[in-house]
Amino acid sequence: MDDDLGPIAAPVIGAPAIVIPRGEAPGGRGTLAAERLFAVVVAVEEAPWDYGDEVIISVGERGAAVAALARFREARPGQAVFTRQSPWRPFDRRAFDRYPVAIAAAIAAPPERLPATIVDLSLGGCAVEVDAPAPPPGAALELEWPGLAAPVRAVLVRGRPAAGGRYAWHLRFEPLTPEAEAVLRELIAALAAALETPAA
Repeated sequence: MDDDLGPIAAPVIGAPAIVIPRGEAPGGRGTLAAERLFAVVVAVEEAPWDYGDEVIISVGERGAAVAALARFREARPGQAVFTRQSPWRPFDRRAFDRYPVAIAAAIAAPPERLPATIVDLSLGGCAVEVDAPAPPPGAALELEWPGLAAPVRAVLVRGRPAAGGRYAWHLRFEPLTPEAEAVLRELIAALAAALETPAA
């Protein structure tokens, strides 16, 4: 999130909301039911949070979402109430920043299944290093790594030579399943530092 963007207007009531955990707090999904002053009310099936749990609340569709730091305040029937701790800011711009990692993986590029190393990762995509040149841009691929219940579908954006005679493949994820998105939440939590501006 760029500092020059500043706080933005309140999100749309009724839009999908994702409660992203910070630390040990659980995550969750629902819809934004109300937003008044610093109170953010999310309609949820259950509210598994404890008083004071720190989270990030993202509201809106990917590409047009906003987010704010918040703390859980109370549970009501069918609702979770949070106290907003920062201004609403554009979210997805930083959500797609890439974070350096080194994760052993496998990539299915029919008719082959190749060992790979994920070298950076975000909610929007990743870069992997492979011992083979990349297929043409636009190729449909599947990526597997430990912790995923099912492969993530992806599209090749571009390929290029990498160090040590390897090749870097840059991938864009197709829409993530809730399970795959949950695996990536810890990386999203790294965005919290960019949101830590006191609410105005």
